[in-house]
Amino acid sequence: MPDAAASGAGRVAANTLEDTLLDVNERILKEISETYSDKVAADAATKRAVFTSEEPKLRPAELKPGEDGLMAICHKLGLSCIAPRRKINVMIVGNHSAGKSSYINWYIGEHVQSTAVAIETQGFTFCTSGKKRETLTGRATMKFHPHLQPDLEQYAPQIYNGLQTEISTSKERSFPLITFIDTPGLVDGSFHYPFQVEDAILSVAKHTDLIYIFFDPIGQALCDRTMNVIERLNHEHAEKLRYFLSKADTVPNERDRQKVVVQITQNLSSRVRNAHAFELPSLYIPGFSEKRCSIDNILDATCQEMHQTINQSVQNNLNKLEADCKMVSRKIDELLSDDVKARQRNRSAFCQGILAFLGSLLAPLLLVAFLLHRTGLTKHELLTTTIPPHLLAHFGDTCDAIVAPEPAALPAVDAQEGAAALAAPPGGGGASGSGLLTLPQLMFGLLGCFLALQLLSRVLWRLEPQLSKKEEKNLKATQQLVMTEVLETKARLYKQYLDEVMSEVQ
Repeated sequence: MPDAAASGAGRVAANTLEDTLLDVNERILKEISETYSDKVAADAATKRAVFTSEEPKLRPAELKPGEDGLMAICHKLGLSCIAPRRKINVMIVGNHSAGKSSYINWYIGEHVQSTAVAIETQGFTFCTSGKKRETLTGRATMKFHPHLQPDLEQYAPQIYNGLQTEISTSKERSFPLITFIDTPGLVDGSFHYPFQVEDAILSVAKHTDLIYIFFDPIGQALCDRTMNVIERLNHEHAEKLRYFLSKADTVPNERDRQKVVVQITQNLSSRVRNAHAFELPSLYIPGFSEKRCSIDNILDATCQEMHQTINQSVQNNLNKLEADCKMVSRKIDELLSDDVKARQRNRSAFCQGILAFLGSLLAPLLLVAFLLHRTGLTKHELLTTTIPPHLLAHFGDTCDAIVAPEPAALPAVDAQEGAAALAAPPGGGGASGSGLLTLPQLMFGLLGCFLALQLLSRVLWRLEPQLSKKEEKNLKATQQLVMTEVLETKARLYKQYLDEVMSEVQ
């Protein structure tokens, strides 16, 4: 045990030291990500629900306050929840040899992408920051980016050969908080892609924050496939698109550059309907050309835009954290309120059902009492001493009025009384009169009442599901957790972010 404690203390110390080396945005995004993930290993069902598109199911008994992350809490409450990404995604689109890979290598400060005139990129390459230089391909890339799986599985298995992840240890610029997505180089003609490249680009675009379109001034910038992709991207993600004239330093002079810009913008305007005029600033990597270039380079402006997008992502993630906490709290309030109503309805149903059940027992009791009267047991000494005689007499008269005694059971009478009885009008009542029912009618009637009331009691006694003590306790503890501890974490992180912003302004 001491070794385990020492190991745990070492990990905490290492994590604390690592956090101190991160900038404010990295620390905030990391802590938000940890809030959504489980503090301990999740069960298999929760992992399957969280990391796949499986529909969440209500399972309050499985809640583990203090151990479940926000994602697991939402899925166990039957809520759909998407954890905010820890990094922003920047996708770069363009024809082959448009400078996409060169730009990524420049930003990272490391040669992670192959650059050549040939079509090097025939698939998607994800360039992200990590603790160890690593290359992942195919299925490993899909598992490394689980949020892409629902959208890219439709292109499997062909797309597996076109997926690659390059993990770099670079800390250049804001790379630790950015994942670059280098898309397949787009060309026309008979070139064959192993999957539907245009549709796949649109699928990945759903998960991006910025989409950079690179136009190569001397390549196939205006090929039909490139323009088709841009047209579709603009239709669904116009606010993310940024257009650049890449490799601008390869244009001999300003006049030629203006011709290229006019040609590209004219083709764009015929495909893309924007409310504002197109901007096509020049972008090139310094040092790639032997000639000194005097063209304005927007390279640094792209870095600034990505930094601003990261700041916006921090704000969005903090706001989403608060919104998800409130969503969880509302769901728990709803479940507890529904449980109170269910308990009230169940109490009412129980009372009505028990009354109907007790009412059904009257039928066999009446039948037993009738048989006791007919067999003469009501005259037993035990009953005559405990029940007043006049009540027994009234009871006997009632039984005889309902079902007249059999003739053989009538007491002996002389001829004159018998003649008088026969002369009496039918239905005159009394022991000597005819009863309202026959004995079989009485028995079947009481049996019918018994069965009807039994059925009614079962119908009325249908209870609605209600929360168990454990479920109610878990829900209240979870609500207390998200509305105090998690929201306090959000407030603390927001203060750190605002303090950093104010320090930058000053």
